[in-house]
Amino acid sequence: MIRINSRSTLPIFEQIVLEIGRLIAYEILEPNDQLPSVRSLAKDLGINPNTVMKAYDACEKQNLVYSKPGLGFFVKEDTEGLSDLLGQGYQELYKVIDTMLLLGESVDNIQLKIKEAYK
Repeated sequence: MIRINSRSTLPIFEQIVLEIGRLIAYEILEPNDQLPSVRSLAKDLGINPNTVMKAYDACEKQNLVYSKPGLGFFVKEDTEGLSDLLGQGYQELYKVIDTMLLLGESVDNIQLKIKEAYK
């Protein structure tokens, strides 16, 4: 369910946060669904449990999930955290597009490349 890309320059804990956001956005994870335990996700991904805990803590701070002591982490009912995460994503996208425009790329060509990439 949660995937990471070992070749990505994005830190693993951030990849996990984005994956959880994606799963919530696509309604694969629904309100009050329990996330995998820290240890089981760490084992499945072949990473340190501290990395998973860091990701879950970040998700909690971004209002994507809540924790129940002794029980684990669960998806929040409201989507405020998802909206914030999407907003951050758009800010990053705008930065990339601004850089491309400064380098002389046209808006039309940027749009074409995006459409080609997501067909």
